[in-house]
Amino acid sequence: MVWWFSVPKIVFGDDALSELELIQGKKAIIITDKIVNGLGLAERVSDILCEKQWSTAIWDGVVSDPKVSTVKEAAEAMKQFGPDWIIAIGGGSAMDTAKAAWALYEKPGVQLEALTPFDILGLRVKARLVCIPTTAGTGSEATKAIVIRDDETGRKFATINPELVPDIAILDPSFVVGLPKELTAYTGLDALVHATEGYISVWKNDFSDGCSLEAVKMVFKWLPVSVADLTNLEAREKMLVAACLAGMSFGNSQVALAHSLGHSMGSVLRLHHGLSVGMALPYTIEFNCTNNNQCASQYAELARMIGITLKDGVKASLKFAEAIRDLMGVVGSPRSFSEAGVKKKDFKAGLEKLVEFAMMDSSLTMNPRNTDSNEIRKIYEYMYDGKVIDF
Repeated sequence: MVWWFSVPKIVFGDDALSELELIQGKKAIIITDKIVNGLGLAERVSDILCEKQWSTAIWDGVVSDPKVSTVKEAAEAMKQFGPDWIIAIGGGSAMDTAKAAWALYEKPGVQLEALTPFDILGLRVKARLVCIPTTAGTGSEATKAIVIRDDETGRKFATINPELVPDIAILDPSFVVGLPKELTAYTGLDALVHATEGYISVWKNDFSDGCSLEAVKMVFKWLPVSVADLTNLEAREKMLVAACLAGMSFGNSQVALAHSLGHSMGSVLRLHHGLSVGMALPYTIEFNCTNNNQCASQYAELARMIGITLKDGVKASLKFAEAIRDLMGVVGSPRSFSEAGVKKKDFKAGLEKLVEFAMMDSSLTMNPRNTDSNEIRKIYEYMYDGKVIDF
């Protein structure tokens, strides 16, 4: 079987932003949100390019969990300005918006919800893409994936295409210093989920495995430090690297059940993505390792990266799930719907839609254990009260 491992050029370290001085072009559009723009980060990038006599434009219409309509607005801004470089600055929403809008800018007729890994888009005729993350979690700067929300239903859909891998990822720790404690925790857990699911996905491979193993080790070591001291530059840089490694992993192997559950939670209950998938992860580990020795052994290999040396794969998997819950407690991330403040009546009212959207999510096909709607419903019910999965 032929396989491919696609990653961007990755620049990291204290002076990573200086990479912008080396790229060749004339016009760049910066895609970001109003908060990041207000912090002056887009201006920092624009100033570097303007010193090289570039023309720049800043579009700061990115919103959390971007809709297709938002992406089309960004694409229209690109069309009006005509850039040869697109620079995304922000978290996953900014980078996903930029990627999707880039596809529409180069190929206006593309249907994002119908995009497949096998479509030939013909990108890079008009422009190339740089991603500069301002959170250490999504790993979108290293992937061919986008997650966009349908305007009518609100359902998140995830899709991939190899041409969507950015040309350059710039990991500058100064861009994540001061990120609020809550977002530091949620985005860091997002990276842990990417690394873990990339390792047990049915599309896992030797290259993605190496990235997953190191990312898991780094998140457990550096996420608590990042949350405890928001100004710790070393911890910030290490988490940026961990998130990018995790992105390189799942970007080439794909995610699984925790993301199907999490995407649905974001759509129906409007919970933060990192909170959602992080909350789901321990439950999916407990579910997947049951009667699946191969998957249990894979979780056990990840567990060894954090010092869990139990020989029995299932016991090691359960201990790994417990360690993740402990980590979530340390960084202050909810471990159940009730801890997250979701009211019982709202949970019950949304349960069928949660199940429906999870069953529609493409990530479900990459999970090592087949599941049905009844099992999805039961997992969600266990997640409400924080019960360990026993089926």
